[in-house]
Amino acid sequence: MDPTRTDRPRRRWLRLLGRVAGRLARQPRRTADLVRASYDRLADGYDAAWTHHMRGRTVEMLDRLAPPAGADCIDLTTGTGFVAGELQRRAGGLVVGVDASDAMIRVARRTCPPCHFICEDALDYLRRRPPASADVITCAWGLGYTRPALVLAQAARVLRPGGRIGIIDNALTSLAEVLWVSLQAFAERPQALRHVMRVRFLPHSLALATLMRLSGLGVSARWDASQSYQAGDGRATLERLLSTGAAAGFEFAAREEDREAIFARFVELIDQRNEPFTVTHRYLAAVGVRAC
Repeated sequence: MDPTRTDRPRRRWLRLLGRVAGRLARQPRRTADLVRASYDRLADGYDAAWTHHMRGRTVEMLDRLAPPAGADCIDLTTGTGFVAGELQRRAGGLVVGVDASDAMIRVARRTCPPCHFICEDALDYLRRRPPASADVITCAWGLGYTRPALVLAQAARVLRPGGRIGIIDNALTSLAEVLWVSLQAFAERPQALRHVMRVRFLPHSLALATLMRLSGLGVSARWDASQSYQAGDGRATLERLLSTGAAAGFEFAAREEDREAIFARFVELIDQRNEPFTVTHRYLAAVGVRAC
């Protein structure tokens, strides 16, 4: 057996590992900018591609949260305002939606006129809120793009005694199958890697509950689950991922001149499987309360 045949794949992975380490050490911290650029691009079609797909999961979190009538609410990473609108419908109080994407906020203002929307980083917004100034805080599908421990600490400060917080987010292992195919494509062309995303998705609802407790919040519920779909062939899978926000920021991982080649190889690797490719969103959620 020719030893170089097994050595070649090993060298590819080592080169990719070296490229990742080099990018992490030298690249500017642009994750927030790239995520914002992704959401700005897909804002107009986001509800059809993602909100409605995961609507039931988000509504489950809101049902468990049970915002009280007349509650002053804050919806962090509000996106197109679906959760903000639900909070306003359920509680009927003042609802403020916060998101860093200007395009998302424009859609939210169109679709949920009773709510007040602010284009700002979630953590920055919480830091300038007075203490004990909100009854309910939510964060749906965006905590991993923030600094979770700091956001939860600030949320605990902003909540009034007895106030509630509800969070649902992608888990660290969400889209693991997609990530593996992406890594294979980059391993064949490691020099194409330009940006390594610095995200902070949590591995399990236990980690989220632990951060809540460390922030001084009680935890009334936590859960983990998943939702899967098959988009079709490799091209359809890629297009679906790029339209949902699931690959927010990651679409810019490759150098611009290599992006189409990486995408094309991603499609080929999926099609070579000769079986339906399943995309699985694994998520975690928790509901917390500030002690009275």
